[in-house]
Amino acid sequence: MKTFVSGLMCALLAAAAYGQSNSQPVLKPRNTAPVQELPSLGTDTKISPDTPVITIQGVCQDAAAAAECKTVITRADFEKIANAIAPNLPKQQRKSLASQYVSALVLEQQAHQMGLDQGPAFEEKMHLQRLQLLARMVSENIQKQAGQSTDEESDAYYKQHSNDYQAISYDKLYVQKAKQAASGGQEAPGSETAMKEEADKLRARAAAGEDFTKLQQEAYEFSGQKLTATADSTHVNNVPKSRFPPSDASVFDLKVGEVSPVLTDPQAYMIYKIEARQAQPLTDVHEEIARALQQQKLQKASEDLKKTVTDKTTYDNAYFEVPPAPSLKNPGEPPAPKAPAAGTPAPGKK
Repeated sequence: MKTFVSGLMCALLAAAAYGQSNSQPVLKPRNTAPVQELPSLGTDTKISPDTPVITIQGVCQDAAAAAECKTVITRADFEKIANAIAPNLPKQQRKSLASQYVSALVLEQQAHQMGLDQGPAFEEKMHLQRLQLLARMVSENIQKQAGQSTDEESDAYYKQHSNDYQAISYDKLYVQKAKQAASGGQEAPGSETAMKEEADKLRARAAAGEDFTKLQQEAYEFSGQKLTATADSTHVNNVPKSRFPPSDASVFDLKVGEVSPVLTDPQAYMIYKIEARQAQPLTDVHEEIARALQQQKLQKASEDLKKTVTDKTTYDNAYFEVPPAPSLKNPGEPPAPKAPAAGTPAPGKK
């Protein structure tokens, strides 16, 4: 395959990166599983690596040197390009990538004929393209390394955050905030205040040892759900902290036998009583810890980069200073009087 301007490859790489990440900031942690090596582009064993798969007539390294020239791209050539731009590219997208690549080669030859690949402006743009490509490659490398945690790191993190990997069994009261009117359907006036008072009473009775299922049924009846809801069981077994809503996660700080305060959720008041607590085995939370370690490492890398940029960079404030917004008052016009502070009598008044 004939050589071509590296700037076009940078442009293709940048376009592929933009399509995949949608302007993803450098070093920003992704909410995904640890990064792994992607497999190479799938190959067709019926076509040998040196078989031409693209032929472009009239495009070559030096079009003026031959009456008829062409560029031939083999399967191995194309797969090398595809794997550099988009590893594991689906087969149905190969033709689209090939078409874009051919267009780039044709435009490259036209740009060379026009002399657009020469001069300071071109060199500066190539420099910026190189910076963007290297920044993306560094980001991908940091992502990959951050996703590779050792057993020792996982074990240490598990011990340091043992409270986050507990599972609790509990009883729960659900007291909805809205109380239905006697006529049904509509919310009764002042119902949220009444339901909060009822939740406080139920919480006190729960702390005194009354049965949660009985209390839950009373909560349904008080809220007007007597005919639509029945309390079967309020007990829940072995729920890890990761499955709890953040607004209720404080229940993990309770001791076995303790009853929580009345907790407020968007639609209801919640009351919990801890019945049992047990640690989750490390093997059960290994993937969760791997993601936490990856995010921790990415956060540190981002902070280190920010510190380096801040500590080692000086800006000319006179050059970068933003001018003040233009004033709407006429030249020479005195500034408008300030409004008197609250509670200050107007001039001439006591």
